Amino acid sequence: MNHLIIHRGKLVNNPPFLILPLLCGQVKGKLRCPPELTILLMHNYEYLTKMELCLRYVGIDNYVVFRPQVKGSWRHTIKLEMIYNYLTSGACKTDYILYCDSDDAILRDDPGRAIRYLEEENCDLLVSCTKFIGRGYEYLPRAKAWADNIAKEQGYPGWYLNAGVFVGRRAFLYEVLEIALAYARDYYNPAKHVPFGDSNNSSEWHSAFPEGCSSDQIILRYLYPRFYPRMKIDYTQRLALK
Repeated sequence: MNHLIIHRGKLVNNPPFLILPLLCGQVKGKLRCPPELTILLMHNYEYLTKMELCLRYVGIDNYVVFRPQVKGSWRHTIKLEMIYNYLTSGACKTDYILYCDSDDAILRDDPGRAIRYLEEENCDLLVSCTKFIGRGYEYLPRAKAWADNIAKEQGYPGWYLNAGVFVGRRAFLYEVLEIALAYARDYYNPAKHVPFGDSNNSSEWHSAFPEGCSSDQIILRYLYPRFYPRMKIDYTQRLALK
């Protein structure tokens, strides 16, 4: 496999003592994170996640983990807030950011390849892809039609943005997150939001959707046409296999 990151449950959802030697054995203790790249993870588990175990297994210990303290139900837009606050704080000193989901992804090779893929795609933010549509896209018909057209033009019909893995230039990622958060911050306003699973009736969703949406992926899918071509999808799955 020529995928830098494996983000497919059928492969990753097995005991680490099995999957790490299988997927990363050839680089055990041999990898380092380039000085111009920050690897970001986020979770609120009390244990080391698969990606953390993987990074240590391959020899990388200089990564950043966000552990948000969540009151009430989990919402995926917390990821946007945490990364944005990290960039705003000035704590991030690198030019590039590689974000990976923590407990269902495995790094297989030199993380510097992520930067190379970004540059070869001639973009500032490269996001992984999936065939899973999920909830929410049905309320964004124009954004979905645009994404379908771009994917078809590229020769990858049926593939969509997946927010679980992405690599980007710090300055541009900050720009995207600042706009994305404008849609996420009204999440607790019941007049503006019907949470996923509460209704199958599209008429009950407010016309400004995805404003107030709890899904970072839906918000980024909505913004994808706005930021293209500086923001692109990793259709070749060199960055990540989902």
